Amino acid sequence: MFWVIIISFITMIVEVVAGKMTGSMALLADGWHMGSHVAALFLSYLVYRLASSKSFNAHFTFGSAKLYSLGGYTSAIGLTLIALFMAYESLLRFFSPVSIEFNEALMVCVIGLVVNLASALILKDDHHHHDHDHDHDHDHHHDDHNHQSALAHVLADALTSVTAIFALLIGKYFDVIWVDPLIGILGAAVILKWSYSLIKTTAKELLDAKTDVAESERLKVLLEQDGGKVVDLHVWSVGAGKTAAIASVETSTLLGAQTYHSRLEPEFDFAHLVVEEIKKP
Repeated sequence: MFWVIIISFITMIVEVVAGKMTGSMALLADGWHMGSHVAALFLSYLVYRLASSKSFNAHFTFGSAKLYSLGGYTSAIGLTLIALFMAYESLLRFFSPVSIEFNEALMVCVIGLVVNLASALILKDDHHHHDHDHDHDHDHHHDDHNHQSALAHVLADALTSVTAIFALLIGKYFDVIWVDPLIGILGAAVILKWSYSLIKTTAKELLDAKTDVAESERLKVLLEQDGGKVVDLHVWSVGAGKTAAIASVETSTLLGAQTYHSRLEPEFDFAHLVVEEIKKP
């Protein structure tokens, strides 16, 4: 991720300067969009550094898994703001078109696309090895929204590069200048859809939303396997695919908490599990 940040920052400078010089809104939007990605990727990088610190983890009851959700949520907010900025700038250019140096803009756009695709491959390959290295404790293996947001930023920028190239080709060969800002608006709409999905998912984890009904029902069935009755159950995600649960089971025969732990822990990736037995009168 560190090298992706460096490469993206250099490409951002080139695209913004080239966008100003050539007059291409699509290219300029792509450059500023990549700038937001540099900030988001740097945030993701900081999240990974903090999450890997044992001393930092010690300050949190359930560990620092929610940092991944926080990083993803914050990056998605940034992605939303830059998409709105792209739409606004594109609308201005739509009603007040400017001349475009198509050849120069196309060359820079193609370079930007290559950089984005290479960055996406680097992140994907790095995450594959990252998952493999942590399979023994599952700390980062599931639902890494921090990584998802970083990859979403890179892929979103690749999308804006593709749409910018398309707009510039149409403008160059068919002299249709308004396609350039129109593509900027369409690209912003797609990015907004991606960011909304990520915001919705990460916000649920940050606010301790309940897990899906099917998972809670499966947990309840396992708890009532010996004839007991679940009278209170709370199940929520604490980030990175980990679950926390607190349950109260009314039963005529006390089995001991360890019985429930040995039954449930192989089925769920618990960060924390508390099972209370209540003796039937």
